Amino acid sequence: MQKLKTAACCIGVFCVTLAALLFMLILSAMIPNSAIQDNMLKSAFSYKDKDAFTFENGAALNAISDNYADTILLQLSMNMGRGAPLVSALDTKYYDGESLGESIGFYLSLIDSDTEYNVDYTRYWHGSAMFIRLFHLFTDVDGIKLIGFAAVVLLALLAAAMLIKARHCDIAAVLILSSAAVSVWNVRLSLEYIPAFVIGYLMCVLYLFFERKRDSFLIYLSVLGGVLIAFFDFLTCETVSILLPLVLVTAVRAKEKRLGELKPNLILYFSCGAAWLLSYAATFVSKWTLASLVTGENKLVTALSSAGERIAGDTSYLGFESGIARIPLALIANLSTIFGGEERIDVPHMLVGLALTAAVIFSVLYLFRSKQADQKCATVLLIILGSVIFGRYMMLNNHSLIHEFFTYRALISSIAALLSAVLLNISLPVKKGGRGKLK
Repeated sequence: MQKLKTAACCIGVFCVTLAALLFMLILSAMIPNSAIQDNMLKSAFSYKDKDAFTFENGAALNAISDNYADTILLQLSMNMGRGAPLVSALDTKYYDGESLGESIGFYLSLIDSDTEYNVDYTRYWHGSAMFIRLFHLFTDVDGIKLIGFAAVVLLALLAAAMLIKARHCDIAAVLILSSAAVSVWNVRLSLEYIPAFVIGYLMCVLYLFFERKRDSFLIYLSVLGGVLIAFFDFLTCETVSILLPLVLVTAVRAKEKRLGELKPNLILYFSCGAAWLLSYAATFVSKWTLASLVTGENKLVTALSSAGERIAGDTSYLGFESGIARIPLALIANLSTIFGGEERIDVPHMLVGLALTAAVIFSVLYLFRSKQADQKCATVLLIILGSVIFGRYMMLNNHSLIHEFFTYRALISSIAALLSAVLLNISLPVKKGGRGKLK
């Protein structure tokens, strides 16, 4: 009976969340294009001298600005104002500039309202386009990036403040260090990068607040996170919305001796993962189905074809052959990038980074390993949570290899899991009169 009640609540959360988001998307399509035209032109001019991808820190791939994705998203937003709101809100198309490039296409589509948007982009949700339209009422793309990054910082600080208030300053430090490890400040460089971390940190706040109530709340939040990340994120590092919050919850419960046995936790986390994955997939299927119904075009075929491309698409044009041999390369590329790699497969950067990380971790464990700590359950759970992203890289190996310059940020969950596991198994020396063990 309880399982049926939980399932019913999950379906309710999914339906209410998606319906509310769709309603807001359609409302934003009602904003007249004339009201945002001037600021859209300012946005277009800000890309006129930029390449599709620009480097902000030498040749390091972890500091790329994705102007290509930005101009596509801006065009999707502008296209929402063409025609009946219900149709235009779901008819995701943009103009490619007839081989002149997306930034030129963006400008041309603005100065000529008769320009036909000729490239279908139904494969992704475009929920952030609603905010693009809203914010363009009073600012341009640079202002929107600042607003988005401010939201990222504030939510991250709120999550850290909640941990500090609960006397878990060490776990707050884990969150901050993990964020720094993936250069979270670089999400400000592109509109595409921001939503995943806004949602990721928001879910951290919600998980930390509700985890003390009932375990079923974590499952409901997983549904919420799955819908939100599918709706707003362009497939950058979607797993942040569930893995990072669960890592923090695991660390908090372990420190407070509330974690319990391994088996019930595995069942709970499997339930959360299944709820997240099903809601994530269902959100996409809902878009493709609704878009097909309102436009009269079969969007399912093109969307599913694109999804297949992300798994087994061609990468020979980059010098990488398809097949099994490419699967580990996707993982290597993301590890290379997080350590400042300047090529997709930058083995020296990866090996030096991994060696230094291992040296620091094992040194800390050797010097401060606590004989009293009994955190086997937490350690196993954290290892599992930290390893999930590797499966994502291998499954979506085409996407993870081509777009490692933003997918690498999903490693924030792995880093947080590793640091939390170390934290729970050590005790640090303190001055006389101090509190003693860190845990």
